Amino acid sequence: MVSHAQGPRKRRPEVAIAGCGYVGARLAGRLAAAGHPVRAGRREPGRDWPAGVAPFHLDLDNGAGLERLAGARAVVCAFPPGRGEARDLRMARLLAGLAAAPPERLVYLSTTGVYGDRGGAATPETAPRRPGTDRARRRYDAEERVRAFGRRHGTSVQVLRVAGIYGPGRLPLERVRAGEALRVAWPEPRYTSTIHVDDLVVLIEAALRHGRPNRAYNACDGVERAQGALLEAVAAVLGVELPAPLTPEAAYRELSAMRLSFLEESRRCRNERARRELGWAPAHPDLEAAVRGILREGDPGPSRPRV
Repeated sequence: MVSHAQGPRKRRPEVAIAGCGYVGARLAGRLAAAGHPVRAGRREPGRDWPAGVAPFHLDLDNGAGLERLAGARAVVCAFPPGRGEARDLRMARLLAGLAAAPPERLVYLSTTGVYGDRGGAATPETAPRRPGTDRARRRYDAEERVRAFGRRHGTSVQVLRVAGIYGPGRLPLERVRAGEALRVAWPEPRYTSTIHVDDLVVLIEAALRHGRPNRAYNACDGVERAQGALLEAVAAVLGVELPAPLTPEAAYRELSAMRLSFLEESRRCRNERARRELGWAPAHPDLEAAVRGILREGDPGPSRPRV
């Protein structure tokens, strides 16, 4: 368990992060700044890491570097599943590597996609999981694996089901400016959920401190949003007019199968459990204000590092 107890001689527990991409790298910096020794595992570890972060090469497709996770008190799994089937073999490989010396706590970043299409219904963590795509089925498989691992080894497991992440380097600025930010005029309202990357990092830290064992939490800002809300917020801040929404027929002709798989699903995710049990509240519930703040600070542009 990660403790924030104060004391000049108390050494904060070590945290290992498997998958230091966009979210994991920001988490590593925040934990290190709070005094936690951090091991940061990713395929390409070379970069300017803050003091307290020890990067290492980790490739979950072949198991390289798994031994560097051993001995950490807490492990955060912030990597995507592989492709090609309905199982998450990367997670299977990681958990096999941890079995000899299980951590006290394991936090897994899953996705709200495990709920599948909810027809716009309110979606707390007790909602049934009915993944409708192969990538969501792999996340479902990973959730089952980490929970079974926790029961088997006495590890306190928290699953964070993460909504659409935005933040510095993750705004559709160029698409909006180029007139390529496409929405769909579905015959019925369709909903989505979002979370600012900084709010997500704070939530992960809270789960590390006192998340309940074998517990799932929705990682979203909890604001009811129609599909396209982020595009509209960016356009409003930039003062750009968006193209007219596509008809459903045009969407099926023009959009990729991957893009359509996101747009076909509709759910309104709730975050009351994280608020109640973790004492967490998002600092960025106003999407337009959050976009304005990101641009005011200077958006660094697209950021999709390999994890």
